[in-house]
Amino acid sequence: MRTAVPGASAGEDGASGAPAPADLAVAFVPGVMPGKWFFRWRDRNPGRTLEELPLETEDWAAELASGRAHACFVRLPAHPRPGVDDLAALRREHRAVELYAEQQVVVLPREHELTLLDEVPVAELVGEVLLQDPASLPERQRLRPPGAADPPLPAVERVRDAIELVAAGLGLVVVPMSVARLHHRKDLEHRVVPDAATVTVALVWPQDLPDEREELVQDFVGVVRGRGRNSSRGARTDPARDSGAERGRAASSSARGRSGGAKDGRGAGRASARGPRPGGGRGRRSGQGRGSGRR
Repeated sequence: MRTAVPGASAGEDGASGAPAPADLAVAFVPGVMPGKWFFRWRDRNPGRTLEELPLETEDWAAELASGRAHACFVRLPAHPRPGVDDLAALRREHRAVELYAEQQVVVLPREHELTLLDEVPVAELVGEVLLQDPASLPERQRLRPPGAADPPLPAVERVRDAIELVAAGLGLVVVPMSVARLHHRKDLEHRVVPDAATVTVALVWPQDLPDEREELVQDFVGVVRGRGRNSSRGARTDPARDSGAERGRAASSSARGRSGGAKDGRGAGRASARGPRPGGGRGRRSGQGRGSGRR
């Protein structure tokens, strides 16, 4: 799905009358909210056009491979496999800049007893039905008795389908906070899972873009990373060189989360290192009682 932006027309192709391709097309997976960066890039590049491409799934690679998108905001798995789907593997075929770490939350029916807690530790999810692959939350698997098995999962292709099932009372689902906010509805709540792994959000683009397009992407990278025009134009991002600095920023983001949340993460927050409370202890109780404090 392509989003047309008022006042940002790409013009028309004189031969066919069809809209001319945008100078820069940036896709983003569900939940990521890059609007402020789009506005800033347009302010810095008057006369240039930027097309926004919101994706309905996490399948972003096809957008880059087809050339429909020149860059994409992507979300890595919470537990990436080294050399398979981690940042290092991503950089074998793409350029990538790590941006921030996003906290995970559990989505609950509004009347569920766990809404009495301000936060829901993984230990509280051991006895709950999760509407997702158990391997996606290994922290829970490690706390379960040997041989414990989940009931068969219903057919779920998209996160929004799983959230519909949560509303129907069939189980719970753990997702990045921005995804829970995207699919917010009045009959559901979400609570931070403080000891679940955080999820990395990165900006990714092909390694073989033409020089002019690469320059536009680099300028967009500069906007996202808060660089001024003079420092970003012409200074190409070297993912390998920057990886150490990015890891430092990710750690800093997690530290900020512990004291109140990341500013630019759109749901990125603290990556608490606390394990489950002894004996499967409860999380902090909400002072407002059941169903209160929707976030």
